[in-house]
Amino acid sequence: MRANGQPPILRATDAPALAAARARAAEAFAIRDPNGVDEEQFVPINGADQWVTIRGRDRANPVILVVGGLGFDGPGAVASPLLGAFQGWEPYFTVVQWDMRGTGKTFVKANRTLDPDLGVDLIARDALALTETLRGKLGKRRIVLLGVGFGSTIAARLVRDHPELYCAYVAAGQIADRRIVRETTAVAYVHAMAKAKGDAAALAALDIAGADPFADTPYDPKKIDAWTRGSAPFRPREPADQRGDILAAPNWTVLDTATIRLGEDASAAKFGKAWGESYDYAGLRGAYRVPVFLIQGDNDFNAPLSLSKAWFDKVRAPSKSITVIPGAGDHAIQTDPDVFVRVLRDQVRPIAIKAN
Repeated sequence: MRANGQPPILRATDAPALAAARARAAEAFAIRDPNGVDEEQFVPINGADQWVTIRGRDRANPVILVVGGLGFDGPGAVASPLLGAFQGWEPYFTVVQWDMRGTGKTFVKANRTLDPDLGVDLIARDALALTETLRGKLGKRRIVLLGVGFGSTIAARLVRDHPELYCAYVAAGQIADRRIVRETTAVAYVHAMAKAKGDAAALAALDIAGADPFADTPYDPKKIDAWTRGSAPFRPREPADQRGDILAAPNWTVLDTATIRLGEDASAAKFGKAWGESYDYAGLRGAYRVPVFLIQGDNDFNAPLSLSKAWFDKVRAPSKSITVIPGAGDHAIQTDPDVFVRVLRDQVRPIAIKAN
């Protein structure tokens, strides 16, 4: 044990500890229900083998496809090795995680190279193809789509355009505005909190950071450092260190886990700020022909609540619901799992059951 009472940090070079941790994880995440499903494999999607995880306690349950990683506002993030984040969903849904092109094991399978035409349109086509595969494999007429971070921009568009495939849309922090708008809104929000608290040191640092410390190309290290210092007292809850959980994930090798960050960096460079600035965010507003659910931390710097709420207010849908989590940020799925389980179980699941 470490001095603070926490278990020792799992290291990739400690083979016996790693093997023991993986054995414990395999036991903890084992699904033994007679009608359960636990599949992790590469699936051919539009000419590329992509890693898909399908887990649930009962195949009769509705299907929910998660698009996007956890707590990351750009392409390249992956959540599939973090099985614990979604384990509470599995009694009520068959949960599908997908390493899209440029992420996780899919990136490894592609020899750590990106498709020349990688962009939101290709990812959207892949998501549609995967949806069709899941409908046939799991015997569902329509499924639930959940978008996180970058994935929310793709998922929202798919649900809007294909209500025949999806019965509900759940946004776990909806990104609905250009990057510069989100950045300046987050900085102004933190500045207001610092002013209300009378935190002179934070205000001084934020003045150095400016209205958008991320606007310069390349980034100005003095502004980034000032933003880090000024925003530190006001940052949202963060999940515990995930490195050990990722290393211990069943069916993941040390090479796979070591490549996660490479995929994030490569994808971010490929998409660049063009995604953040030129994407058709206005097109995410308007009419949806399925129920829409927004689950949002009120302290989310990547998807500020004021902007997500403005998107939600402009959405027209048969029904819609917003759940705000006090103090939570862009990792709300991990820091406040009970809220997600409650909304999915009590509000989304009945709609999905009726749709099938």
